Amino acid sequence: MGQTQDSLDRQLTIAREKLAKYVSVLDEKKVAASDRKRDPIWRNLDANCRQIRTRMCAVDAVAAREAECLQRKEAAAAE
Repeated sequence: MGQTQDSLDRQLTIAREKLAKYVSVLDEKKVAASDRKRDPIWRNLDANCRQIRTRMCAVDAVAAREAECLQRKEAAAAE
């Protein structure tokens, strides 16, 4: 069973909060925004956010595919 959109929204919210919290730590250490990509913890947190967004796109694609399939079935049944 795949993940639901609500579950992914919750996970993305949590991941963004963790990333924002770590960015504030980096800001306190005076790390430039361009140098954040070199920080392994920041890269991991950013990758988690990107991974969840990719999953959300996949869930949307599956939902669109299922809706299209249902329309075709209804059209075939109506004939």
